[in-house]
Amino acid sequence: MRVIPNKRAAAEPVPTSRTLDFRKRRSKPDIRKIRRVFILILEIAAVVFAAYLVISAFCTQVVMTEESMEPQLMAQDRLLIDRVIYRMKDPKQGDVVAFSSPGDLSGRYSVKRVVATPGQKVSIKGGVIYVDDKIYTAPAQTTTIRDAGLATSEITLGKDEYFLLGDNRDVSEDSRYTSVGNILKRQIRGKIWLDATPRHFGVVD
Repeated sequence: MRVIPNKRAAAEPVPTSRTLDFRKRRSKPDIRKIRRVFILILEIAAVVFAAYLVISAFCTQVVMTEESMEPQLMAQDRLLIDRVIYRMKDPKQGDVVAFSSPGDLSGRYSVKRVVATPGQKVSIKGGVIYVDDKIYTAPAQTTTIRDAGLATSEITLGKDEYFLLGDNRDVSEDSRYTSVGNILKRQIRGKIWLDATPRHFGVVD
């Protein structure tokens, strides 16, 4: 019996063992490329974190809502607080500071100038401020004092207590009054270092 070859079948390619080899190895990942991407991500995260720390430490903003520091600082001026400096050293006489008033639950900061520091004695007589029996001269222009308040009698500051006054004495609610009194260091949030208001831009003394 004669067998006629199937030409169609002969034309189809015969699978080889190579096309059926499911154990073919995949290409290895580029370890160096993955490492570079990982390092780049870490660098970006570090820069973002550093920027956050700088902004938090030196760019916390407070707005003057009163006239108690005029003419040095005007109402509605935007001020930047250095929140780091007093972790390294104590506030000193003449510093302009932001602090939380006792009993104020609004979360707003008040801004005043440090006149006397822990252990010092302060009094106001005839409109003149005396610190340890010596006349105190503010580093900035101030107005006269008509109301000595609590400082009519000599005040001796205790541990961590500070006596603060506004430069615009007669409109300032400060350590002369029982509503504020002596301020503890933990109530001081930082030093005012920059007036960021365009028309008054400059370092605060």
